Formats: sequence, structure tokens, C-alpha cells
Amino acid sequence: MHTIRLKSRILGILILAAFLVGCSLQATEPPSTTETENWQPTPTSTSTATLPPPKVLNICIAEEPPSLYRYSGQINRATESIFAALYDGPFTWDAKLGTYAPSILSQYPSLENGLISLNPVAVEPGDLVVDATGEVVVFKPGVLIRPAGCQESACAVEWESGAFSMDQMSVTYTLLPDLHWSDGETLLAEDLELSYTLAQQANLSADAWALERTISFQAQDDQTVRWQGLPGFTTGKLRAFFWMPLPAHLLAGLEADQVAATPAAAQTPPGWGAYRLLNWEPGKALHLEKNPYYFAAGNGLPAFDLLDFLIIPDINQAIQMLSTGECDLLDSSYGLENLDKPALETLAQTADLHIDFQESFEQLVFGINPAAYDDGYTVWAGDRPDYFSDLRVRQAVAACLQPAALANALLSEKFPAELLPPWEDWTAGLDAETLLDQAGWIDTDGDSTTPRVAQGINGVFDLTPLSLSLLTSQAELDQQIGTWIVTRLGDCGIEVHWQALPIAELYAPGPEGVLFGRQFDLALVSWQTAGQDPCRLYLSKAVPSADNAWIGTNLAGWADPAFDLACGEKQMRLAPPESQDPWELLKANLPAIPLLPHPMVWASSSDVVIPKGATWQQIEKFESSNP
Repeated sequence: MHTIRLKSRILGILILAAFLVGCSLQATEPPSTTETENWQPTPTSTSTATLPPPKVLNICIAEEPPSLYRYSGQINRATESIFAALYDGPFTWDAKLGTYAPSILSQYPSLENGLISLNPVAVEPGDLVVDATGEVVVFKPGVLIRPAGCQESACAVEWESGAFSMDQMSVTYTLLPDLHWSDGETLLAEDLELSYTLAQQANLSADAWALERTISFQAQDDQTVRWQGLPGFTTGKLRAFFWMPLPAHLLAGLEADQVAATPAAAQTPPGWGAYRLLNWEPGKALHLEKNPYYFAAGNGLPAFDLLDFLIIPDINQAIQMLSTGECDLLDSSYGLENLDKPALETLAQTADLHIDFQESFEQLVFGINPAAYDDGYTVWAGDRPDYFSDLRVRQAVAACLQPAALANALLSEKFPAELLPPWEDWTAGLDAETLLDQAGWIDTDGDSTTPRVAQGINGVFDLTPLSLSLLTSQAELDQQIGTWIVTRLGDCGIEVHWQALPIAELYAPGPEGVLFGRQFDLALVSWQTAGQDPCRLYLSKAVPSADNAWIGTNLAGWADPAFDLACGEKQMRLAPPESQDPWELLKANLPAIPLLPHPMVWASSSDVVIPKGATWQQIEKFESSNP
């Protein structure tokens, strides 16, 4: 087992101290500080040095950050890795306790502690409000909205006329006292307000959902900032409505484009996390040191004195450096998840592997309402049989596929078993054979491998075989999932004709494109939810059609007002999102089947101790196994 290097960047100082002591000379002035102001040895008349050299953690990254400005629109995986060292919080989810740790806040806001309030406000026609489905709309006759005091879709009303009040949510965020930037300046509420202002000016798509639902985010005093949302909107996603501070003492008065080009934002930003940036060698490395102003320093954090982010683009070189001890960590920018299993198993012999799962998910989308149905469904006119309007058919497909078994099978083929979490079999209570029988798809020949046929289904000719088309991309993962789908559905009496298309053809714009033009039976797609509830992908308003220039994420063409209301209720719950199943509504309604999360893998030397349950975002908790 190799050991973590304990580098001494003060070698010259130590040599000088030894020389002076050996000659019995008195130093007339202290040595100047270079990179490590916290580790200066004090020469004595009897010893050359008493302090150990600083502990250094070398982190190899595959790409150089284009910028360290939060609103540059150029954030890559390496940037996120560095952000974890520079910043902290604003609060971290504790899975064991089922609550948040407040981090740089004095406490986590809630209704109980009075930091969240719901106040009735009068609304008038023309005002922007959030309706019962969670969407921003203009208040006018016919809108379905929640009156003041209503927190469920069941009490939503359709407004026509008269005075009307809605709840307006406010959240008060209070910073810890004596919080400082890593340059020693006090971190103030005005720093949060500045970040919100710059986020508005940058207008990045990742922030659009939160910005659209925000009326104000204003400093109330030096330590307090208050967020106010649009009338009708409530949420438990408080992180999305807390704009991480930017240093007003360095950036105030600058416009967004000026800030993006300012070194204090893009190249040498101060932070408030466990480490601060010393210098950036373009193309080579970013050097960080322990932040002397870190608010959690009293808890013995962080364990390392110096962090070096080494820019090593070649993955093979990086893996070699991990094995020789030149790298202690390989971050997720290397895409280690793309290595084959033998390579990962070889790597696991000399390193510890860690897996995180992204918000993006592989989903099997049902073509419930193809575009051909937009002028009405008529099987006599040659429209494709209505396979999927019956929920029981969609449930049967999910039961046949067994998403948990698929995840276990495909990911265990790809990754060492110890990396993988257990998967919940949420289809365990569904019996595919019974569901298909009840829906009118009958096994007439007693052979489960031949297609079932329709019998007595309204709008479908009797003896129509249950024969479906499947569209996927040509990516390796899609090929593996496609094989699983064809085999598993075939065993259930559902014939599948599979076509793998180039990405450009698969995702071509509608109406000609097969996905956005809604011309498929089954399609394997991957969506990024950008922190939002995935049910929003399948709202009625998100159906691509001629009315919206074929733009939208609801490729299923499924329009269900009850689902829209349930989705609105779910995304406006005051409970923390981490305590909820993000796929709850999709599993119950199945416009699509969530199949497989996208993994991210990173690696650490076995000499680096990663506390159980800690993520990369908690890098301040990483320790050395060699005290």
C-alpha cells in the first residue's frame, strides 16, 4: 500500500533554519510567507524543526475548468469537483436523520421555526401566479388555482370573477455569525443578493425554473436574506431558491459580462469552504490550501493542508499515477463508468471505486397518443391500434421488464458488484399475464413466445397481434437495454421489432422526426430533469404538436388533467425532495417506465479514507489513513 505524500513546500525555510541554529545565529526577521502561511516552523537552539510538513491531497482531473465563475454557462465535471473544495452547503442532506444539516445557515428553514411562512395576498387579473399544476400563468378567468389556505389539488378552484387571495411563500435564510470569505472579508447577505442579480442577468436554462417562480431575493440585514415566490407557489426544494454567495466586496457594480471576465470571479474566486485557491497554472494544475477562515475549522476539518488539482487529460496516465501514488483521487471527469468491467476490476485491485447516480434516467416511453391521433383516433382509417390507453397494458409491460432486475443485470455486467446499491422491485405486485388478460390481449395458442392477440378491445380489431416497434439510439447501453426489452417482452407474448437509429435521426425535430413527431410505439430516451420533478416531463402542455412547433418533452402524447394536478401537488410539497420518491407518479401512471439511472464513477487511493455515506461534495471530510 502506498502512502500519501507529505510534501514540504517550505524546504528552503527548513534548511535556512537548520543553518542558523547550527551557527548559533539569531534570525533578525521571520521568513516570508509563500504558499503555506499556516505551517511555518519556529527555529530553536536545540532542534532544526518541530512541525511536520503539510499533508497534501493530489486530485487528478481530466479537463481544465473553462472558468470558475458560477454563471459562466461552462461548468464541467472538473469545475464541480473544485467547487466542492471552495464552497460548502448551503445545507447537506443527512439520509440517516432524514433532514438537512444547515451548513453556513444558522438553521434550516421550516414552518415550525417560523423561517417559512405562507401569507395570503390579493391577486388581480394580469398578475403572474402559479396554477394548481405548478406552472407559471397569468391570472385570468378560467385558471385553475389554489385559494389561500389550500395546499392540495383537491381544493383548487377555477376562478372566474371577484376578489381572490392566494398564499405567497416566504423563506428567511439566516447566515451563521462571523462567517468569512477565504480572503478574510465578512460574508454578508448582500453577497447572496448579488448572486441572485447575476443569475437573473445570465439567465441560464439550469436556473430558469427557480427564477421564473421568484419575485424577490433580498438582503434584510447583514446576515439575513428573504426569498419571496409567486402567489400560489410552495416548495420543499429550498436549495434551488438559495443563490450561493458571490463576493460583493470584489464584484459589486459590475454587469454579468464584466463579472464573467473578472479574475476575482473566473480565475481566483474566494470561497467559504474548506479550502481556498492559491494559484492556477494554466494547463497544469490548480493549487489550494486549507482555508484559515473556514467556519467548520473548529471541528478539525479539513484533514489535508493542501489540495492540488492536477490536469491530466490522458486516462491511462491518470490511472498509472493513481497506482504509483502521484494521484490520490481521480474525479468523475474521467468518465470511469465508460471503462469495461475487466478494466474496472483491475483498477479496483489498487484503488477504491465510488459510484454516484446522475439525475438523468433511461426511460422507456409509451407512444400512448401518436400524432396520427391528433385529428381523432379511427382504426378504420388505418390508425395504429390503440395499444396503450389502457393502464393495465403499460403495467404489464413494466412487470415483464422488471426494471430492478434490468438494472442489476446490466450494471453488474458493467461494474464490480460491491459498487452497486440494492434496487427496489417496484413492479413486484404486478402480474403481467393477468393484466394482459384483463385488458383483452389473450394467449390463444398457449405459447407465451408467440404474440398475444386482441379480443373484445374497443377500437382494436379482434385477432390483432400485440406486435410493437421499438426505437433506440445506437449507443452501447441502448443496445443492451434494447436486447433486454425484446427478450423479456417476447417471453410475455409481446412481439417487438427493434430499430436502432443514429442520434441525429432519432432526435430529429417534428413533425418529421420519429420522437418529436410522435411516430413510435416504444422508444428508449434519456432526459435530464435539471433538478425538477420528472413528472413535469409528461404534463399535458409538454406534448409536442403543431400547436407548439413540435417542442416538448411529453413524447408519449399523454394528456391527463388528473396527472397534471398530481404533478403540481407533488412538486409543491413542503417536504424535502430527498425524502420523496422522484418517480412516484411515473410508476403509478406510466406514461414512461423509469429503467436505469446514469452512473458516474470516481476513484480514490486506498490510503484516502472516505467516510461511509460521504459524497464528493463533502471533500472536507476526506482523511488520510496515515496520520
